[in-house]
Amino acid sequence: MRLIVSRLSCYSSPRKYCVNLLCVVFQSRKSWIEDTFCKRTCAGIGICLSFASLSLTPRCCCGRLVGEHTSLETGPSMSSWPGPGTGQQEEWSVECHTQTSATDAYGTIDFQDSAGRNCHAKYVRIAVDAKAEALLQLMRSEWQMERPKLLLTVHGGTENFPLPLKVRQAFSKGLITAAQSTGAWILTDGINTGVSRYVGEAVKTYGTHDLRKRNAVGVTPWGVIENHSDLIGRDVLRPYQPLGNPMSKRVCLNGLHSHFLLVDDGTLGKHGCQQGLRRKLERHVQLQKIHPRLNQGVPVVCVVVEGGPDIVSMVLEYVSSVPPVPVFVFEGSGRAADLLAFLHKQTAIDRCGVMIFNPGLGLTWVNHPILAHFYLHKTQITIFDSESEDQQEADCAILTATLKGTKASPGEQLSTALAWDRADIAKKHILVYGQHWQVGSLEQAMLDALVMDRVGFVKLLIDNGMTMNRFLTVSRLEELYNTQQGPTDNFLHLLVEDVKQTHIPKGYRVSIIDVGQVIEYLIGGAYRSTYTRKHFRAHYNLLYAHCKRRADCTLHPHQSPNSSPSRPPFFRTAQPYKRKQSSELGDSPLFVYNFNDLFVWAVLQRRQQMALFLWQHGEEAMARATVACKLYRAMAYEFRQSNMDDTTAEQLKTYSMDFGQLAVDVLDRVFRQNERMAMKLLTSEMEAWSHFTCLQMAVSSRLRPFVSHSCTQMLLTDLWTGRLNMRKNSWFKIILSILMPPAILLLEFKSKAEMSHVPQSQEALQFGWDTGRPEDGQDAEKGRAWWESCSVPEADTITPVTTQCFFWTRRLYDFYTAPVVKFWFHTMSYLAFLMLFSYTVLVKMEDRPSTQEWLVIAYIISTAVEKTREVFMSEPRKPSQKLKVWFGEYWNVTDFLAIVLFLVGLGLRWDSGSYRTAGRITYCLDIIFWYVRVLDLLAVNQHAGAYLTMITKMTSNMFYIVVMMAIVLLSFGVSRKAILSPDEALSWSLLKDVVNQPYWMMFGEVYAGEIDACEGDTPCVPGAFLTPFLQAVYLFFQYIIMVNILIAFFNNVYFDMKSISNKLWKYNRYRYIMTYQEKPWLPPPLIILSHMTLCVTAIYRKHRGSSEQERDSCGLKLYLGQEDLKRLHEFEERCLVSYFHEKNQNVLCSQINRVRATAERAEEMGVVMGEVSDRVHFIQDTLQVLDSQLGQLQDLSALAVDTLTLLSASDSLQQEEARLGHCLGIAPEGRQPESLEEKNTFVFLVFIFLSFPLSFLKNLAMLVDIDCFCFGCIQKHAIASLIPIFPVVAWSLAAGEEVSVYSLEEVEAAVPESSISSWSSQGLSAVLQPLSSEGCLDGGLRRATLVLCTWAERDVLRVGCVYVVKAIQPDVVRTWQRVFHSDTPLQLCLREIQQQRAAQKLMHVFNQVKPENMPHSPRFLDMSLLHWHSDGQWLTIERNMTGDFRKYNNNTGEEIAPCCGMEETLLAFSHWTYQYSCRELLVLDIQGVGSELTDPSVIRAEDKSDDMVFGPANLGDAAIHSFVIKHTCNSCCENLGLSGERKEPFRPPLL
Repeated sequence: MRLIVSRLSCYSSPRKYCVNLLCVVFQSRKSWIEDTFCKRTCAGIGICLSFASLSLTPRCCCGRLVGEHTSLETGPSMSSWPGPGTGQQEEWSVECHTQTSATDAYGTIDFQDSAGRNCHAKYVRIAVDAKAEALLQLMRSEWQMERPKLLLTVHGGTENFPLPLKVRQAFSKGLITAAQSTGAWILTDGINTGVSRYVGEAVKTYGTHDLRKRNAVGVTPWGVIENHSDLIGRDVLRPYQPLGNPMSKRVCLNGLHSHFLLVDDGTLGKHGCQQGLRRKLERHVQLQKIHPRLNQGVPVVCVVVEGGPDIVSMVLEYVSSVPPVPVFVFEGSGRAADLLAFLHKQTAIDRCGVMIFNPGLGLTWVNHPILAHFYLHKTQITIFDSESEDQQEADCAILTATLKGTKASPGEQLSTALAWDRADIAKKHILVYGQHWQVGSLEQAMLDALVMDRVGFVKLLIDNGMTMNRFLTVSRLEELYNTQQGPTDNFLHLLVEDVKQTHIPKGYRVSIIDVGQVIEYLIGGAYRSTYTRKHFRAHYNLLYAHCKRRADCTLHPHQSPNSSPSRPPFFRTAQPYKRKQSSELGDSPLFVYNFNDLFVWAVLQRRQQMALFLWQHGEEAMARATVACKLYRAMAYEFRQSNMDDTTAEQLKTYSMDFGQLAVDVLDRVFRQNERMAMKLLTSEMEAWSHFTCLQMAVSSRLRPFVSHSCTQMLLTDLWTGRLNMRKNSWFKIILSILMPPAILLLEFKSKAEMSHVPQSQEALQFGWDTGRPEDGQDAEKGRAWWESCSVPEADTITPVTTQCFFWTRRLYDFYTAPVVKFWFHTMSYLAFLMLFSYTVLVKMEDRPSTQEWLVIAYIISTAVEKTREVFMSEPRKPSQKLKVWFGEYWNVTDFLAIVLFLVGLGLRWDSGSYRTAGRITYCLDIIFWYVRVLDLLAVNQHAGAYLTMITKMTSNMFYIVVMMAIVLLSFGVSRKAILSPDEALSWSLLKDVVNQPYWMMFGEVYAGEIDACEGDTPCVPGAFLTPFLQAVYLFFQYIIMVNILIAFFNNVYFDMKSISNKLWKYNRYRYIMTYQEKPWLPPPLIILSHMTLCVTAIYRKHRGSSEQERDSCGLKLYLGQEDLKRLHEFEERCLVSYFHEKNQNVLCSQINRVRATAERAEEMGVVMGEVSDRVHFIQDTLQVLDSQLGQLQDLSALAVDTLTLLSASDSLQQEEARLGHCLGIAPEGRQPESLEEKNTFVFLVFIFLSFPLSFLKNLAMLVDIDCFCFGCIQKHAIASLIPIFPVVAWSLAAGEEVSVYSLEEVEAAVPESSISSWSSQGLSAVLQPLSSEGCLDGGLRRATLVLCTWAERDVLRVGCVYVVKAIQPDVVRTWQRVFHSDTPLQLCLREIQQQRAAQKLMHVFNQVKPENMPHSPRFLDMSLLHWHSDGQWLTIERNMTGDFRKYNNNTGEEIAPCCGMEETLLAFSHWTYQYSCRELLVLDIQGVGSELTDPSVIRAEDKSDDMVFGPANLGDAAIHSFVIKHTCNSCCENLGLSGERKEPFRPPLL
């Protein structure tokens, strides 16, 4: 009902439809949780009461007080409840004494103690009998948890326990690595103690921040949670503090878990109720599929760390269940885990198969049945010893134990590892030598790996013998294209719709022929996919019809069960394709299954990593890289045109660039190995790729770096010159040879070996001058023999005259068919045509065309015929595609317009009337196109071509600016014309008047005489005074702003294009060369003879009947025999292997990899050092305890001796002993203590001396009025007894002077994340021993003395350390007091300490904000105030620094020239303090040893304070001004963003 009302509200208020829709979804989810899950509360009926005593408050067995039960508030009084031992007590149970109601606690927990991480966790309160199906639906649907591929249930101790460092690191890293690499769920108790806390720390250290991937689920009893009432609320965000009360018996939730199931059984403070529900959830998850494509269930593994007796029984329950759950035990974690490890190691089986134990244990299975039960399931238990050197990584060990413990078949284990994407596990433990595999299991695994995009498994299966020729079938390839796994987004279906230009229904199954059409659509041009050719279509339809006729057709063993029922499966042999001699489909080769088909599939499915892997396998790697580059670029274009995701389009563009770079790298590698072989790779025909060449595909992909490579340019140069061998003055020799043909005999030509790598046209092959294409099946030797038979006549028929004629004919053919000769021949003809055309339009046009005009007509008409030939002879098959490709070239469009315009003018000029004039004007306009066409001739030149490229770029990019300028022009021109000519009639001149003058104003012609329309005798029209103002505004915007923007735009384009113009020219050079390569050698109008020859040849070919293969072979390609092609592919493969080897070596030797390796080694050393440190600390603590105990024994021994000596004294004691007794006040001189009280007084005083410090004893002596000599005797005697134990302490008590130390303490301020320094309330005592004479460490302002600390109170100073005590020079004090009369040496010391503390805080901020590329982190020493009691002097004290003391700058701004990173960092720190404090403070006089600094000078601007806060070293504005002038910014300043700020002039404060 609630849902219906919400929907009605949506329709009643359309403006709030979206908001109401969200409310419907929210309420439906909320109601589902409340309807599905419930809580349990104690009903208070038939409860069993227990009393500790009669005076205690009765408590229910649920753990609550009787008064806390809501159902008992109106029940009987307390006196009516039965007492202990009265009546019959009923046993309390959850089923009988609790009632259920809808859950009232679910939502999100916000843990408050995790400021560094966004620790939110989903939670729900559920009853103890909740259904596992509902829980899984909650976790998968509502909480959006990913499908589990492994369940790690962690058990162990619930109380806090110490875990050894190695075990803790192995557990933390192994657990999280195993979970994240496989997509596992981790189940724990979820509390903040015991093993659950270690799991939380592991998640914090090694886990991810993504909540969806941080699948750590806590199954926790509701009644044991501290402050669980704070979590009550429906779909709420509750703050929770996980720091519990130490006096409470409840526990807190761990803040690093991602989800919590709070199990409620109606009890309070009782553990264990969650175990049954947790085990039920584990069993249900175990029944789920690990992946939609796989039939295996989710494996479960139990991880044991420490634990009590209940863990042992739980382990036995896990391993004995059906199916068994493997157990993984961390040895060394303590208690139950160590017990299990011990039993696992001590058990064995004798040769007869009888279970025995270690004889030394004295255990047998008869008297210990639990041990026997444990041993029966020993194989399901894995012990992990982190101390063992042979032990593998913990994550690998966990996963291996999971696979081995489930007793699955090898195929199931392989599927499980495939779902985990852990190829390393499969390689080490599954795909091993001697493993037996069922037929088809590996092929199914390969199909699953491809669908699931598991690159590592595809590589592993290929390495283990899986061949693509055996695996790949049409049905499998179609299944791969129709799979919904991976990033498809139905983009392939959209491409199919674009190709078919019709809407395809939902669920349409894409066929291989559809894929072929998509490939042709993306690559464009004349490309024809193998899938769309006639022979493949026939084979495809034959298989389809064959399977359709067979009604009892059974499934192919390798066919996927998910294939569409509308298309029957396809069958093929397991052997690779071999050419058949006769077939009903013809002799054309059928479909060959190889890596190319999978590679194209990976590219179309946008699986980049899979495509990169498949690219490395198979032949023609460079060609496949260019194909992928083209496909990705076309797909990115389609994404942008379809207004789809821009991010995906950019990603596809990045993929295209990656493959383009691979193609360039491979080309560079093969070019360095062998130049000629590299050129052959560029132009050799690729039969698998529509008979394209690699160079053609690179040009189609607009891969400019590939085309502009040196190898490609050398090949293009050879193509351009043909067989002519000319280096210098080639243009002069060619022109001379054209004008004087006998000069051809003087030219030098290349030999056949020099032209072996250069492709030849079909015309050249037919003429017989070059290697023809050998028939399939012939080797290279037969190809060479074929060339010799074609190029040289039979020896017995050769005559000298025939040989000479053959030689001259070949020379003439080689000369006139060279593209460079064609270019100059056509250029000379074109220039002659321009001269004739210019003469025609310049002289008077007669009634009949003149001879010159007839020549022009013949030239243009023959040119039109040539353009028509270019259209029909282009590579695309369809006429529409031919026209599209032809008109895609800019110069073809201009030629078309020029020819059409000329033909229009030619038709008009035949008229004797006014149309002849129109025809002549048409001629005049048409000649513009023909003159502009000369620019294309200049593009052949390297220098002129670069400028032409810039002009083209500028022209194409200026469109939008010109449109904006036209808008401004029309806005002014229309308003100006309307004001000045209000009575203008409609005419064509009106438009001219609107545009004419405003247009010329852009170029400086302002028409000054017409600015004021009212000037002179001309009558003034209304509103004419506005035109000068409008013209001023127009000129400002148009002439000042728009024109300058256009100029700036052109300037920017020029500089951008200048850097790449050479590369663009090299790229466009291919088009120029191919244009003249395909042109007939005769220029217009003689070109008509070549056209006639081509017509005769075409008629002959049609009569003979050319095959589809011959039609595909049209173009400039290099035809090689089978052996030559094989050698070429082997060469490319060797180069590819060396390329990847070098690339891997570069990666291994890279600085990042070295740093990573160093970091790993440092981490390992840190672990070792941590272990050593722990052991050292343990030994030190043990020795310290032992030393303390020995000291106490010696003290008691000495005390006992002294006491016995005094008690046994007689009348004959010496005078000193009597005086000692007199000092104690026991008896007069000469009398000894006799009473027990008097004897105990001395013992008490000795005990007091041995227990309290020296200063306290002196005060105590004064209080009890003990004589100094008496005190000295006791002190001397006690010290003598302590000397054997503490010699240093004894010496310290005897040397040094007492001082008081005052320190600055940090107090939290009101502002968050800030603190205030304040002096300690009282000084702490210490004893210092001077070590150096005064004056040896003196400076300009201070005197320094080295002292040794011999004793300190509360560790205010470290005993045994050397310190530096500093005092202000007396003359400095006197000078200072002349200015500041009230200041004393104490205040000067306080200023010094305050100055160093200010520099210390600035350095702390500096170390936090500096970038990571500044590794040094210097710091200032702590300074304290010292009061020397002997002379009452106030001093400062700090720790002494040992090493090379250096000074980096002084308080006047002078600095050293930095020579290392530390020095640059310190100098940059001074600059940073000036900018950070807004030019108020400047820290100078930086000095110290290494990264430890002392005695800085904090300079403060004089306008900031009337008082000099930081002492006499503050030189004020003079020091700041000097620093600004003298400081030189270094690289650290640039990293801090300070470079350039210092150059601003220093402005002294205004007084």
